[in-house]
Amino acid sequence: MNETDFSKKITGYLDHGTAKLRAGTAYKLQLARQEALSRVSHPRHASELALAGAGGTLSGGRRFLGDARIWLGVALIVGGGLYYQWQSVQRVHDIEEMDAAILTSDLPIEAYLDRGFQNWLKQPEP
Repeated sequence: MNETDFSKKITGYLDHGTAKLRAGTAYKLQLARQEALSRVSHPRHASELALAGAGGTLSGGRRFLGDARIWLGVALIVGGGLYYQWQSVQRVHDIEEMDAAILTSDLPIEAYLDRGFQNWLKQPEP
């Protein structure tokens, strides 16, 4: 089945479906069909890339980089990366503070090396 036969078949189904419509509705559909057919008479170039769901193309239609959804996605990814980096720095800072507090406490270094002290640290509190 070639393209012309297919389009005639679709046209027949559309005409059959519009038989019971009001005159005003049928006229609006006729105008929409004429506009669609006029667009078909000016086909796009085959080199154009169509973007699914973006509502535009890379070489025509809406501007590709002007789409707010794309910028929102980029902003969310960058924001997530910055938040993860900040959390990593905070963890390192907390570990540094804990190490400094342990090393500057009044306990001698030998107490930390004693096995009994390490076992005492591992015991659950009552």
